[in-house]
Amino acid sequence: MRKISLAVGSALLSVCAVWGVAGVSAQAAQTHRAAPTAHKRAAAVSTTVTINTAKSFGVVPPLAYGMNTAVWDSNLFSSTVNQRMKQLGVKLLRWPGGSTADQYQWNSELSEFVDFMTMAKQIGATPMLTVNYGTGTPQQAAAWVKYVKDHHENALWEIGNEQYGDGEYQGNNWEANYHQNKGPAGYGKNALQYIAAMRKVNPKAQIGVVATIPTVWPSGIKPYWDRTLLPIVGKQINFVVIHWYPQNPGQESDSGLLETTASISSYMDQLKAYIKETCGANAKNIKIYLDETNSVSSNPGKQVMSVVNALFLANDFNTWLENGVANVSWWDLHNNSVINPNGNPDLYGTAKYGDYGILSAGDTDEPPLNTPTASYWGYRMVDLFAQPGDRYVSADSNQMMVDAYAAYKGPKESSIMLVNTDPNASYAVSIRGLSVAAGASVTEYTYGEKTQNVIETHFKYGTGKVVVAPYTMVVLSVPTKA
Repeated sequence: MRKISLAVGSALLSVCAVWGVAGVSAQAAQTHRAAPTAHKRAAAVSTTVTINTAKSFGVVPPLAYGMNTAVWDSNLFSSTVNQRMKQLGVKLLRWPGGSTADQYQWNSELSEFVDFMTMAKQIGATPMLTVNYGTGTPQQAAAWVKYVKDHHENALWEIGNEQYGDGEYQGNNWEANYHQNKGPAGYGKNALQYIAAMRKVNPKAQIGVVATIPTVWPSGIKPYWDRTLLPIVGKQINFVVIHWYPQNPGQESDSGLLETTASISSYMDQLKAYIKETCGANAKNIKIYLDETNSVSSNPGKQVMSVVNALFLANDFNTWLENGVANVSWWDLHNNSVINPNGNPDLYGTAKYGDYGILSAGDTDEPPLNTPTASYWGYRMVDLFAQPGDRYVSADSNQMMVDAYAAYKGPKESSIMLVNTDPNASYAVSIRGLSVAAGASVTEYTYGEKTQNVIETHFKYGTGKVVVAPYTMVVLSVPTKA
């Protein structure tokens, strides 16, 4: 498929640093709409965010931050790419790339696979390997599992990609599937054969299957995918994988996109309930991986190149992780440019192309190869906000346009992320519920429409309000009283 009581900010500005990329072209900068001049905007709206460290949403999991990679990516292996992935804190790399997986013969492309495994080890990421369910066999999958066990560190294994796209539902047929029995029942019964063969060569292999998101196509169409599949495989699996692209091409809306993450809590509640109802005693052990996500399901337009997609990424990652997924993996590391996609003037930005890649593929009309896109900076801000092992705690905003997240890092440090989804208004945020350590320096990271292709870093002292500009996100690293 897709190829505190705390208030920070009034104090003296001590230092200003910038996270940036040398050589970013003017063309790349033009993918962002110029911000209206300050005098056209009203005074910042007073807003309160209340932190409650006693109310926890769980720990940021070890493999929280992931990235999709692909065997067809000719720009995948380089020191520049490795450096970028380390900067993002990527902990999981998925291979060999979406629907390609269901036609991928791992042993005929062994050299590229070895290079991928080397890359994963170099950046400290766990591989998520998608075995060829569509045109392969359980024996081929088992041979791959044995090869990895014998020659590399272990990996996670998922059986096929998006097999609900095999034609069973309303003629939607994008996923290869040569099995006679299709649909959730056929997939489940065949998956058991894959699992048995794979566990025979590695009894400790961690294996998952493709699930759907409740209320999202095709979950509400008979035969019901999760309710049919999970009773068949529930005793044998370690995890399920889901994919989420909340918009369809040609129907993108900036405000609509930024509102979609409000549904994630309900999605997770329902999916957890399905797992509990259908997987028996093993249900408590089954993890959920969101191993593909971006804003639009195909034919990405100018929206994916803009700061709007960066804001969406921040809310996307944080909300799914707060609600209990073990991983969120962005699609994609490199992809390719789509010329003349949806250029609706109502959408933010001026890009003439769309590209899912978090790094530029260097195609025609794109900035140079490996130039970070807006989504890269959104991902970087998430990594600056929270690390595996931190604990998500309650952050309650009284302003619907300002999304807030908090991470408890220990008795002497907490982190806060504020995401302003309003294209026009600034918000002056007072943060309550934390006690700042006496004389402490609060680090403030900022990315948004004014910062373009950099993250600004400021060190501030004292108390006051944090002003978050339109279409901007701010991360605060706060030393607190022990």
